[in-house]
Amino acid sequence: MPRWILPLNITLGLAVIAVTALIASDLLSFKISGLYPRTAQKPSAATAAPASESQDLMSFAPILERGLFGKATQGKLSPMQGVTAPGQASAPPAPSVSDLTLLGTAVGSFRETFALVLKGSTHEERVFRLGETVFSAGPLVSVKKDVAEIVVGGKRVKILTPNAVAAQPAQPAAPAQQPGGGLAAPTGAGNYVVDQRALNAALDNIGQAMTDARLLPSMKDGKVEGFKASEVKPQGIFGTIGIRNGDILLRMNDFPIDSPEKAIQSFASLKGQSRIKLDLIRDGQPTTFNYDIR
Repeated sequence: MPRWILPLNITLGLAVIAVTALIASDLLSFKISGLYPRTAQKPSAATAAPASESQDLMSFAPILERGLFGKATQGKLSPMQGVTAPGQASAPPAPSVSDLTLLGTAVGSFRETFALVLKGSTHEERVFRLGETVFSAGPLVSVKKDVAEIVVGGKRVKILTPNAVAAQPAQPAAPAQQPGGGLAAPTGAGNYVVDQRALNAALDNIGQAMTDARLLPSMKDGKVEGFKASEVKPQGIFGTIGIRNGDILLRMNDFPIDSPEKAIQSFASLKGQSRIKLDLIRDGQPTTFNYDIR
C-alpha cells in the first residue's frame, strides 16, 4: 500500500468529523431558538429600564413549561399582580368632591385669591390660596363669587356654595332677610340694634352670609389693609347692618381684618357678643359703626 494513502484517510476522517460537528451544532441552535423565539426589535435602554421584576421572571416560563430540567420541575409560571414594593406605602384615597362645600371666596390678585372650603366628613374648614391643593383632592385653579374649580384627574370640577346649590331651577330660593325686619335696625348715625337670635341664625349659615356681598382685598403700601365690599345685597346680612358698596372693612372689635383667616375668625367670634364695633373707610374717610346685640 502506498504511504500517502494513510495520511489521506486520516485527513478525510477529520473532515467528516468536523462537518458532522457543524451540522449537529446547527441543529442544536435551531432547537434552542424554537424554545426562545427572538423578538423583532431589541428594546432600547430607556424602554427596558422600567421593566418590573415580575416581567423578568416571566422570561423563565418556557423553561418550566418545557420541563428542560426534568418532569419534577415542569409547570406554569404565573405572573404576580398588584404587589407593592417593600417599604412603599400606598397613598391615602383622595376625598370625594361631593364631600367638599365652598363656604366663601375672596378674589383679588393671584396671591390674594382665596376659597374657604368645608370638608363634610371631618367638619374641617380651611382657607386655600389659588394654586394650593384642596384637601388632597386637587389644585385650586379658579375662584369666583359662588364657585371654585379644582382639577381632579385632569378635569375641572366645580365646588359650589350652599347658596348656589339652592339656586338650582328645581329648588326654591332661600328666604332673604327683610330690611330692618329682624336682624338690625338703625338707632342713629352709625348705631344699630341687632337681634341676637337673628344674628346667630345668620352665623349658623356662614356660607349664605359670605355670599351676601363680595369682599376683595384692599391694598395699601403693598399690604392688605382690609376687605372692600362690593355687590352688597340690600336684604343680606351686610346690607342690613349698614355696609355699602365701596366700604373697606378694617377692624372688628379692634381686631384687624387683613387676611381671609382673620375675617372668618372675626365672623365666628360674633356669637355671644353684646356689643360690636366695626371700623371701616367710607368715601375715603374713617368711620366707626357700633352695634348693640339684644
